[in-house]
Amino acid sequence: MVRNYYFENKAHLSLWEPARDYEFHTLEKWQEFISEYEDSFNSGTAVKFIALNKTKTEIIGVCNFSNIVHGVFQACNVGYSVAKKYESQGYMYEILSAAIKYIFEFVGMHRVMANYIPENDRSAAVLNRLGFEKEGYAKSYLKINGKWQDHILTSKINPGTGT
Repeated sequence: MVRNYYFENKAHLSLWEPARDYEFHTLEKWQEFISEYEDSFNSGTAVKFIALNKTKTEIIGVCNFSNIVHGVFQACNVGYSVAKKYESQGYMYEILSAAIKYIFEFVGMHRVMANYIPENDRSAAVLNRLGFEKEGYAKSYLKINGKWQDHILTSKINPGTGT
């Protein structure tokens, strides 16, 4: 199901994600990914969510918390996407709200960081609505769609842990 999500949304997601080769969409590669996701969850370094439609027949969107660091930092990065057919329906806000609540309350994170390409108005809007604050601008930050892209850096602080 996850493999199908990425394959069916390949063109839609290509502007905002790393370039994907043929192997990325193979069943074997996704079996590896799922095993890695399980290992990273068990080790406490990442949490991967998928959001399903009401009939649980397809994925609406995904939300991934990575680079989870505990101790004095208690922070992580979040990445996310929504299927083309579910865009502009409020699902990403709903998915991220629930996922961030989980990462704050159950994983104990103090800070969640999200970065987006300046032209990605939809990401800017959802992050702003969720209470993320702009913290900076990183030139040539990530290689997205085959080229180095600038990013706007944002974060949200867990209100339960103070500032």
